[in-house]
Amino acid sequence: MNEFFESYPYVKWILIGFGVLALLSKYLNFDPLDNLINRFTKYKFKEDNSLGLEEFKELNRLMNEGNRLGVQKRIDSLKGSYRTFAFRSLAQYANETDVNSWLNSETRSDLPKVIKAYKLVFDAWEIRGRDTVDTVSEKNLANFKYKLVEAKELLKSTNEDSKYRLNINALLLKIYKALNVERDLIKDTYQNAVQEDENHAELNFSYFSAISPKWGGSMDEVNAFLDQLPQKSEFINHLITAQYYFDYVHMMDGKDDSKRMKAFIEEMKSQPIDKDELYKYELYVLLYWLANNLSYSDLENYYKQLALPYWKD
Repeated sequence: MNEFFESYPYVKWILIGFGVLALLSKYLNFDPLDNLINRFTKYKFKEDNSLGLEEFKELNRLMNEGNRLGVQKRIDSLKGSYRTFAFRSLAQYANETDVNSWLNSETRSDLPKVIKAYKLVFDAWEIRGRDTVDTVSEKNLANFKYKLVEAKELLKSTNEDSKYRLNINALLLKIYKALNVERDLIKDTYQNAVQEDENHAELNFSYFSAISPKWGGSMDEVNAFLDQLPQKSEFINHLITAQYYFDYVHMMDGKDDSKRMKAFIEEMKSQPIDKDELYKYELYVLLYWLANNLSYSDLENYYKQLALPYWKD
């Protein structure tokens, strides 16, 4: 064996290198190969769930100062997408040690469970990235699903009549779409909350994503939901239509031969949106991506600017 290595010394160094990589991965939870794969395959973007709003920055300051009562009062005073983005902002910027401390000291309280679950889901998607699953390493995919399962268990341990039920169910839908769950569970999770607010943006957005064929849903599920759209607000109609068109183009290589989608993207430029509907930023991102995929460069640039400060890539 020594004679072999003396004749082919580079083989020895290659084997040593693989040994070092294995030790780094096993004992330090650091995998240079994974990092290298991610560097070249991940869609690069910068997301800011505080939206540059001072009230969300203040919420994070309260959290990081340990002012739990202040955090609870602030969140409980918010409704709709403002409450959703409050949770999303905490998920992105709150100190994990502070969140865990709150969770461990108030084990029966729903709020720290919900905050922790949002943080786990945010971290999970940071690991996975936004590209297709074939661009995600096996190790990162396993970590992604591990965090989602942990978040699911926290949310399932909350009270059935929790004041945060809309957010809990919406986040469960975001989790379920990436896990192998029964289709009826997805439908029931949506139905158990939607009666409280038919036009809750996060809930409808998460449900339509979960029933998309790209996440294991069927066109029967999609069409059944589309049939319900006339009962919902104009904004929800626009949001779901943008989701539908984006999936059609991005996942099914759909074309816009009739220019129907271009007309929709153009129409959205003049559609009024309530200033308090923060899910307009998700709509802008979808329209930006859709215009990009269809090579409508002028519309792409228009919506890319509207997506700021939430999204930059």
